[in-house]
Amino acid sequence: MKYLATLILFAPFLVGCSQEGGFKLAKVSGVVTLDGQPVAGAGLEFIADAGGVAYGKTDSSGRYYMSFGNSRTGAIVGKNLVRITAGDRVTVGDKKYESTEVFPKKYNAESEEYVDVAAGSNTIDFKCESGGLVPKQSVSRGGN
Repeated sequence: MKYLATLILFAPFLVGCSQEGGFKLAKVSGVVTLDGQPVAGAGLEFIADAGGVAYGKTDSSGRYYMSFGNSRTGAIVGKNLVRITAGDRVTVGDKKYESTEVFPKKYNAESEEYVDVAAGSNTIDFKCESGGLVPKQSVSRGGN
């Protein structure tokens, strides 16, 4: 009886974990720019209508690749809400920022940006505009 109670308690978690393998994923990559400048260190979330979230982070040239979970690459096929945020350290062109958001809320907290991820390979670029948002003063990180 004790084992049955334990199984019932953890059953929802086991089902949730097994569903990760059930999502159909497609490769997604692209470039994130802000006012025409590549953004390094930006985080991306693709939140699928089907459930589940894929994550990506931009490199020094603004390029990102989406990942799903710890070991799968890509994003869930279908309609996805996109959120783009600054990481702890982000570089826009040659300006470096630390612990400040450089993207307006319409790209993250208030995002209404949707993309359709198709089966196969997808290239989705995001040409973001600051729209007058002035982030905190850029900081020097000792040449990093």
